[in-house]
Amino acid sequence: MSTAPAGGSPVTPVTYRPRAALRMGLSLSLTLVLASILGWLMTPAQVQDQFTPVQIITLLFFLAIVVALAMGIGLCYVHADADGLRFRNGLKTYEVPWSEVKAIRYRDGDAWPFVLLRTEVEQRALIGIQRSDRDYADRCVDDLRHRLAAAYGTEPPQSD
Repeated sequence: MSTAPAGGSPVTPVTYRPRAALRMGLSLSLTLVLASILGWLMTPAQVQDQFTPVQIITLLFFLAIVVALAMGIGLCYVHADADGLRFRNGLKTYEVPWSEVKAIRYRDGDAWPFVLLRTEVEQRALIGIQRSDRDYADRCVDDLRHRLAAAYGTEPPQSD
């Protein structure tokens, strides 16, 4: 699967991922894990011996939560194909056929685009495309709008 905006056919599957958030999540996670290991190794043995197993497990648990949160944002994605959208926001994955999509909204100031739906839930964030990626994010949204227009057989809307 491609990770770059497709300029070709709207039926060619494409997957978008947040570049800056993934880099930040990886670097934060790696730094925290390495700093924790280094901190433990630099702690004198008599101090290490004072930690109970429950305290060590608690510290590891909170380290795992921070890493999971950082990577949860970085590993979000938006996949578009001829059938519709599949996207992951954190731990939850959604599948939305093009027939349920009204529009792709991406206004100035939005951190990420939103898919407007024809269902009880009126919109969902597309966290796999983030404004921090700047021009890449704009190209991704333009491509999704072209794919939506192709699915409905209409002209794509002008950018917001």
